[in-house]
Amino acid sequence: MGIVTGLAGLAIGAVAAWQLARGFAAAEMSRLRTRLEEQIGFWQGETERARANAAQVAERTAAWVAGCQQGRDDVLSLARALGQHAARADDVPGAE
Repeated sequence: MGIVTGLAGLAIGAVAAWQLARGFAAAEMSRLRTRLEEQIGFWQGETERARANAAQVAERTAAWVAGCQQGRDDVLSLARALGQHAARADDVPGAE
């Protein structure tokens, strides 16, 4: 009878230890899942901020390019006007 009682005690102890370990593992998994969800939320926020920043940079770049093109057009227009003025001055005698 002592052997049966001892084996029953071992079996009960093993089941209890298994249940305890399972409970700790479930609590740890829950904690890790919560932490992972927080990290995912953080990085999603960072992604949204980066996308918004990239959109602003793209808009600024487009405006800068348009401004450069406008400036180039203005310089070419002024250069043509100066060239025409210089050509007219060369055609007119005594206009020096």
